[in-house]
Amino acid sequence: MRASIGAGAPIPVNLVLVGSTVAALGWGTVFLKGAPLPGFPAMGFAMAMRASWTLAIACMAWGMAVLKLPVSVVAPLTNSNALVAVLVGAIAFAEWCDLNLPLVMLGTTLVCTGATVIALAK
Repeated sequence: MRASIGAGAPIPVNLVLVGSTVAALGWGTVFLKGAPLPGFPAMGFAMAMRASWTLAIACMAWGMAVLKLPVSVVAPLTNSNALVAVLVGAIAFAEWCDLNLPLVMLGTTLVCTGATVIALAK
C-alpha cells in the first residue's frame, strides 16, 4: 500500500485495485473449484465483512498518505485485528466458552505492548 500511494495512486483508486484483485481471485477460486453460490444471508455477511475490511484499509491508507505515518507504526496497529476477531467471536458467536482466558489475556497483553512499543519508537 505504501508503494502504490507513494507512486501516486489516490486512496480511492488504491481501494478499487485491491478490492478488484480480491474479487477476481475469489471468483476465480469459485469457478475453479466448482463451488455453488451461497444463499443471500451468507453473501450478506461476507459483504458486510468486506465493507468493514475496506474501511480499515482506507483508514490505513489515509494514515500513511495524509498523516504520513510510517509503515512501522501502521502495521502493528493493523495486527491488533486479532483482538477484535477474538472479541467478536466470543460475543457474537458464543465462542467464549471455548477460550483459554489466561492465554487470551497473555496474547492481548503482548499485542498491545508490542504495538505501543513500536508506536513510541517513531
